Amino acid sequence: MKTFTLLRNSFLGAVLLSVTVASAQDIHFSQFDQSPLTLNPGLAGTTTWLRAAMMYRTQWRAVTDKPYNTIAASFDIKSKKHWIKIKNATSKFRKSDESGFGWGVNFFNDKAGDGKMGTLQANGSLAYQIYLSGKSMLALGFQGGILQRSIDVTNFHWGTQYDPTSSTGYTTSPALADKAIANVNSSFIRGDGSTGLVYAYKKSESRISGNDQLDIIVGASMFHLFTPKYSFLGENEKLSQRIVFHGNAVIGINNTNIAIVPGYMVSMQGSNREIFAGGMIRYMLQQNSIVTGFVKGAYLYAGGYYRNKDAFVATALFEFSSFGVGMSYDFNISGLKTVSSGRGGLEITLRFLNPAPFLYSQASFKK
Repeated sequence: MKTFTLLRNSFLGAVLLSVTVASAQDIHFSQFDQSPLTLNPGLAGTTTWLRAAMMYRTQWRAVTDKPYNTIAASFDIKSKKHWIKIKNATSKFRKSDESGFGWGVNFFNDKAGDGKMGTLQANGSLAYQIYLSGKSMLALGFQGGILQRSIDVTNFHWGTQYDPTSSTGYTTSPALADKAIANVNSSFIRGDGSTGLVYAYKKSESRISGNDQLDIIVGASMFHLFTPKYSFLGENEKLSQRIVFHGNAVIGINNTNIAIVPGYMVSMQGSNREIFAGGMIRYMLQQNSIVTGFVKGAYLYAGGYYRNKDAFVATALFEFSSFGVGMSYDFNISGLKTVSSGRGGLEITLRFLNPAPFLYSQASFKK
């Protein structure tokens, strides 16, 4: 048993320091549409006037006493609207032309395992939105920032420390430990850049009397454009580019208080592939007051997603006025379920939107 424990720890150390570098995979969220700037830089200030979000994810508590923990936050806002005069053969009129910039900032911090292997990233995003009509828009975004990687190698045990006569299976000799970690760079910082394209269509009338709302967003993005060096061992290993295709929609069912909310994400990075698809049902609990504004709207969402060959994700979201609280849980269905007993990851989201999602008019993108 001691030998097995030592070999397992040695193997994990080697994986963390070398093998995963060549096929490293970015963090990911099951509530992917609630973390816009880790999904697509083109979403900065694109689908609403102002948006702020915080996310927390913890994973693999059933497998290790040092679970993987991720926290993230983002803020994005649309620039001031512009108005132009349009002239035709019969009259002059004013039309909203909201083509302009959106910008945003985001960060995330991820810690994993006994070695506290961490990723800290902070980014700034800038997007330009071209309004093709009153109901459709195209946006191109760019993101730049810094990426820090760190690891605490003193918590690992190495092959050079193997000692079958010891009660733990290894020796704690500082000299042997220092020899094992002599070439390990425990922290490094790199620059990073990303880009993305988004198309959105919005025809919104979310009141019970109509509920013919139709919102569609599709996009594609590429992260790590310059493939920064990504090795704790000082080798020339680079972080692979991550290519993402994503989409989601809100489809109101006429003259009911129900809407269908499908979504998907496909992420490709090196040899890793993530295919994520599913949807939720939205139920209007309370209609927002048009006249007084004293009665605030409320929605409840519930549904599930499937991550290919990995997990089924149960998810729920409650929206009240400008605020939203989301929760999801990953039920592991991969080969790891033998030791995880199906328990994967818990994720919690807090979100603020201005204007509130209940205040959309049929003029779609207009505030």
